[in-house]
Amino acid sequence: MRYVQLTKAEPGMILAYDIFDSHGRTLAGHNVILTEGYIERLKSYGFDGVYIQDELSEDIEVESAIPSALRTEGIACIKNNNIDGCKNIAKKIVDEILSKDQLSLDMTDLRSYDDYTYAHSVNVAVLSCVIGTGMKLNEEEMEYLVTAAVLHDFGKLTIPQEILNKPSRLTQEEFQIMQSHAMRSYEMICDRTDLSAYVKSAVLCHHENVDGSGYPLGIEGSEQTLFTKILHVADVYDALIAKRPYKEPYSPYEATEYLMGGCGIMFDQAVVTTLLNYVPLYPKGTEVVLSDGRRAVIYENAGIYNLRPILKLYDHTMLDLTAPENLNLTIRDAREQENLEEQEQERKQMIKPLRRYRIMAIDDMKPNLLLLQDILKDYYDVILLRSGTQAIHYMEKYSPPDLIIMDIDMPDMDGLETAKRIQEMTNQRVPILFVTVLCDKVTVTRCRELNAAGYILRPYKPAYIKTEIKRILENWMDV
Repeated sequence: MRYVQLTKAEPGMILAYDIFDSHGRTLAGHNVILTEGYIERLKSYGFDGVYIQDELSEDIEVESAIPSALRTEGIACIKNNNIDGCKNIAKKIVDEILSKDQLSLDMTDLRSYDDYTYAHSVNVAVLSCVIGTGMKLNEEEMEYLVTAAVLHDFGKLTIPQEILNKPSRLTQEEFQIMQSHAMRSYEMICDRTDLSAYVKSAVLCHHENVDGSGYPLGIEGSEQTLFTKILHVADVYDALIAKRPYKEPYSPYEATEYLMGGCGIMFDQAVVTTLLNYVPLYPKGTEVVLSDGRRAVIYENAGIYNLRPILKLYDHTMLDLTAPENLNLTIRDAREQENLEEQEQERKQMIKPLRRYRIMAIDDMKPNLLLLQDILKDYYDVILLRSGTQAIHYMEKYSPPDLIIMDIDMPDMDGLETAKRIQEMTNQRVPILFVTVLCDKVTVTRCRELNAAGYILRPYKPAYIKTEIKRILENWMDV
């Protein structure tokens, strides 16, 4: 069998491997003949390619590291937030990997955009298990490691779908929310007494870099467990080779180059070296183009052939790149890799540190404050105060916030009087967004006299108040 990108798939090709959706339902089965409709349907699901069988590749065998049924079961447990089920899946993955005499990581995972998060977690579990095997972990340690891998992205289940499956690069604000998934994952499992502290630590710290530049804690490699270091490498590797709506996948060769370049900065060198012992740089069944323009399929890639594989050319002849007469030939990736420089610039803009604005909310009603905190906590640092007097005392002791959300209808000192005093203290440098249930002419006039940045009637929709805050901050900072 061989792997063909859907952009190059043609009607009449015969599928060599079942394709499932995120619910485990078969979209196209083994031996199905592809039609134009099948191809377009698979594209619409976000698949990158398929395995086909033909005369050229009939003697190339590619096996999945774990059975399709186990992969589907793992995806379902993650999707349903089934922690007990995930523990069971981790044990099954460990048993499956340890039972194999020769492990193959050749098969490209067939996954769609929509189930990326779930399939990614299963893949990371398999990769982590393979690395753990290579690093001589015992079976109990392997189960801890693989359990952490299955659970590591649980927090993404609480992130809005419009961010999680956004078909373009995330904004800095959205990326900041996405970064919170490690802490969210930890919070979802921290009270489980049946989970080892090693599991919880690895889940929390799987985005920590060995030089201390990662998140959420910023700890260095000497403070990280081996489980954390393994999970970090497996997580990044699988993310790199995955196709996403906003990026083309790296080839395994490109992904390993990235990992090697990050040793001592992002990744632990011993972990990366172990992964390289198992990951084929050119997976069997994938198409490549030689430096002389000839096209071929990877036929053998084990041992000495990992970097210089044996190829099967399209005229069915074999070509051994380790042979002296072929040392002048190199492999070029056959995949389409357009706009990589533009993609990298977009990525750098996304991960650039974002200024975290401070917002002060003043309201005598605690439920109103808690609602605001819940709406804004992912985007801003929120200061909650119950009265105008508390706000004045705060302003006397600390630096002013970037924006104030002020309830007008408060006892003792109402919002309008509080705003007037704050403006005098700050020389009107802090924008104030008023919130009230009133819409009478006198109140509106007084807000305008105070040069209010905005005025919102309660009850309001969360999306509206977030839009207003963003508008005010952008306009105010431009002044």
